[in-house]
Amino acid sequence: MVYLITYDLNKTGKDYNSLYSALRRYDFIRDNGLDSVWFVSTTWTSGQIYENLRVHLDINDRIFITQIVNGAHQGWMHRDIWTWINVRL
Repeated sequence: MVYLITYDLNKTGKDYNSLYSALRRYDFIRDNGLDSVWFVSTTWTSGQIYENLRVHLDINDRIFITQIVNGAHQGWMHRDIWTWINVRL
């Protein structure tokens, strides 16, 4: 399964390196033009991903995780990103 994870990190001065490390544990790819977006491939559910990541967030941060469904997505990104996504769907 492929998920899109996007977030806004709203605590000034907080070190979010633990969040980035947790995200890097997944099979992932990023598009340089989408700063707060990660595409991850995992057998986990969106709820399990959220529980894994939420411990690295503050109450004023925001995160959204959604599964990408084959045939129900579209956008403008580098071809490598599309290839990575489509191979894993």
